[in-house]
Amino acid sequence: MTFQKRRNYYIEKKFQTKYLLLTLLLLLTYTSVFVIILFAPYIFTLYFDNPLAEKAEASRVLLLLHRKVWPAIMGVILLFGALSIFISHKIAGPLHRLKKSLSLITEGNLDVKVKLRKGDDLKDLAEHVNILVEELRTVVNAFRIDYDLLSDYILEIERDIKANVFTEESGRKIIKKVQDSRKNIEAALEKFKIQR
Repeated sequence: MTFQKRRNYYIEKKFQTKYLLLTLLLLLTYTSVFVIILFAPYIFTLYFDNPLAEKAEASRVLLLLHRKVWPAIMGVILLFGALSIFISHKIAGPLHRLKKSLSLITEGNLDVKVKLRKGDDLKDLAEHVNILVEELRTVVNAFRIDYDLLSDYILEIERDIKANVFTEESGRKIIKKVQDSRKNIEAALEKFKIQR
């Protein structure tokens, strides 16, 4: 796979949307607590029996806070929302690449090697996928060799039968060769435990 600069930072929509919403929920929770702590004393001053001067000062501070705080809070929420997409991209990008690689592997392409960018996460997982592909490649190559051997043995049997030279001794030799190939296949399959 060749590297191309990812221009779209929103590539795993379901995954990244989940973390964007989680980030926004945390920010809104934090903002609510922050606003309550910041505004509550002045609101209480307005609603309880306090001198008019204190109420006027509380009103002035509340108006000032409304003008200054809400734009800042919106800016922070937008900034952290954008940052959550950028940060989640460090996982979503490799996740996208791993999915594409696994799709190619399930289609039978064992020449796949997962390569991630310098700052990407999930490098350990990518390395494990590469190890798995190498193991699969080794098993498939072993099967291919034994398949070729078994095909040669079948041709040998067919030639001997056609030439009327197929004897018990030649049959036993071929059976021995087939059993050796079967042992090779069993050894390759031994690594993979499948429930029957």
